[in-house]
Amino acid sequence: MRRFTLIAALAVGILISCQTAGATGRWNPKTAQVHSASTRNCPSPTDLGTTLGEASDLMRQSRLQDAAARLQPLSDNDCDARASLLLAAAYEAQGDRLNATTVLKRAHAVWPLNNSVAASLARNYLAGGDKAQAVKALAHFHGTAETPEQELEMAVVVYLAGQQLIPAQKVAEEDYKYYPSLHSFLLLANTLQLQGRYPDVKRLLENKRGMYSDSPEFLVTLAESEFDASIYPAAREDLRRAISLNPRLYQTHYLLGNVMAKMNDPDGAIAEYQQAINLAPDQPRTYYQLALVLRSKQDDAGERQALEKALTADDHYAPAHCEIGRILLEEDHPAEAVSHLLSAVQYNPRAEEAYFLLARAYANLGEKEKADDIVKRLQAVRAENRPGVRSNVVPPMPVN
Repeated sequence: MRRFTLIAALAVGILISCQTAGATGRWNPKTAQVHSASTRNCPSPTDLGTTLGEASDLMRQSRLQDAAARLQPLSDNDCDARASLLLAAAYEAQGDRLNATTVLKRAHAVWPLNNSVAASLARNYLAGGDKAQAVKALAHFHGTAETPEQELEMAVVVYLAGQQLIPAQKVAEEDYKYYPSLHSFLLLANTLQLQGRYPDVKRLLENKRGMYSDSPEFLVTLAESEFDASIYPAAREDLRRAISLNPRLYQTHYLLGNVMAKMNDPDGAIAEYQQAINLAPDQPRTYYQLALVLRSKQDDAGERQALEKALTADDHYAPAHCEIGRILLEEDHPAEAVSHLLSAVQYNPRAEEAYFLLARAYANLGEKEKADDIVKRLQAVRAENRPGVRSNVVPPMPVN
C-alpha cells in the first residue's frame, strides 16, 4: 500500500494540478502532426477533465484496472500528457513496469519538453537499472518555479546515478531556490561533495550551522565533508552530537566508525560498526569496513567472518570478493582466489586492485596468457579511471 501511495502522490497530486495547456501545449514539431490528427478522437476539455478526475478517484480507491480502462483511449490518442502519466502510474502500481515504461516512452516522444513525463520516464528507467536511458530522458528537463519539488529531486537522483554531477548540481540549486528547506539544502551539499569540492561544501554547511545545529541529518552531512577533508576530530564531535540527538541513525554510527578507524581507535570503530549493524544488518559496507579494522588487529578469523556476512547481505558486493580473494591468494589458494576476484571485477569493472590480484592469481596458476590479458585490462581500467595519467603496470610474478 505504501508503494501505491507514493505513485498516487506523484501521478495524481502533482499531475492533475497541472493545467491542460501546460501539459499539451508544447511538443516536438516532428510529432505535432501525429498529435493533431489524433485530437479528432479526444473529448472536449471539460469531458477530459472529468475523465481524469474519475480516473484519479479510481486510483485512490485502488481500482487500478478500472482507472486504466478509462485512461487508455486518452493515452492512445495522445489527448493529454496527464492521461498517459496516470495510466503509467496505474500500470506501475499493478507491478507492470514494462507497460508503464512503454506508455511513458510514447508520451515523451509527443511531449519531450514535459517535465512530469521526463521525470517519470527517467524514474522508471532508473528503477530498471538503465542509468544511461534515465539520464537521456532528462535531455530537455527544465526546472522552473512551477516544477513540483518531487520532479526536481528525481532529476537530481537520476543525474547522480548517471555520474552527471554538474547537471545534478544545477537542478539541486533550482530545487533549493524554489523549495528552500533543510532537505533541499543537504541535497545540494551532497551534489557538491560528490564532485570532491570539500572546502566549498564545508563553507556552505558552516554558514548554516547556527540554523540547523539541532538536525542530526545536517550534522552527519557536515561530518561527511569534514571526513573527506581529513578533519577527523571535528567530524567525530559532530557525529557524537548527532548521536545525542538521534542515536538510531545508521549513517551516523557507520561514519563514526570510519572516523575512529582513521584516528587509530580500532576498538571504538568496532563498537560503532556493531551499532550500525544492529540498526541496518543488510548493509554490506558495514561488515566490510569492520573486516578491515579486524584485519588491522590481526584478527584473521573475525575478518573472514565479517567478509562472509558482507556477502550474505549482498553477494554482488565487489570489495568483499576482492578482499577474500587477497586472503586466499596469501594463503596459497590461487584457484579459489580466482573465483572471488572474477566476481569482484564483474560487479565492479573499474576495481583496479581486483584486476591486479587476479593477474597474480593466474600467474601463480601458471596461466600466463590469462595473466597477460588481465594486465592489459588493468591498464585500460587505469587509463579510464585516471585520464591523462600514464599507466605503468608491471606484469605480475607468481607469489611463490
